[in-house]
Amino acid sequence: MDTKLFKIILAALVGLSAILSVLFMVDLIGEGLLIMWCYILIGIATVSAIVFPILTMAQNPKKAKNALIGVVALLVICGLGYAFAGNEIHVDIDGITLADEGSSQKSEAGLIAFYILVVVAIGSIVFAEVSKMFK
Repeated sequence: MDTKLFKIILAALVGLSAILSVLFMVDLIGEGLLIMWCYILIGIATVSAIVFPILTMAQNPKKAKNALIGVVALLVICGLGYAFAGNEIHVDIDGITLADEGSSQKSEAGLIAFYILVVVAIGSIVFAEVSKMFK
């Protein structure tokens, strides 16, 4: 891809954002337009984050294999978290439902997946340091 074109697009987006910010500060435009601009920037970032990695993987399939292994491992960890998660209904003292079965299971699955990833990260750090001592 042409990096010069991307730099020009980036400069245009940053410049337009700065102009809109200044116009908002001097009260020439409302917050609705600024929020809409933020949505547009989030959309551009989302599309870029999805499309460009796919294009890169299509251009270099050998590196794509390693990336796909990481994605599959992450999906397995999330699946394990969901499988181990409970689905209790949480209610406060006044009887107001804080979390229904579905949201309770999803949040607990996220926590369990996070704990698994923390253990794997700490374990890999310890393994790397211990293996350096024996080399």
